[in-house]
Amino acid sequence: MNNGLKALLIAAGIIITCIVAGLAFQNTREGKAQASSAFAQFNTTMSEYQDLGKSMYDGLLVSGAEVRRLIENSIAAKEYMQIKVVTGDGTERGYVYESFDEEKKKLSKASESLPSNEKASDGYINSRAVFLGSIVKDENGIIVQIVFEQQ
Repeated sequence: MNNGLKALLIAAGIIITCIVAGLAFQNTREGKAQASSAFAQFNTTMSEYQDLGKSMYDGLLVSGAEVRRLIENSIAAKEYMQIKVVTGDGTERGYVYESFDEEKKKLSKASESLPSNEKASDGYINSRAVFLGSIVKDENGIIVQIVFEQQ
């Protein structure tokens, strides 16, 4: 009887060990799934935070001086986006990237040309003029164009 009791105790110990090990593996899988979900949320938040400086221009009235400063900073930072300026006379000009495919939302022809300081030129942006900003995002939700239209 003593040997039978020892065998039952060993069997119970093995079963309990298997149950504990199974629960540990299950908790590990659930923790991994939660970590993956949290990491995806973190990436989404970071991408939104990186575009925060650009997205603030959507629907915002800014001066021509601010538009010029944004163009200069974007060229210096070699950002992947186009800044399109529509002046009061209807002239449209793209900065940082010259052309933008509206349908595909793709940029081409990188440019380092700055707005002209001469009032008679096509690329002149009046520093005291007021511009209304709007943004365009690609299929990945990244801002690829900021449009400033003179009011």
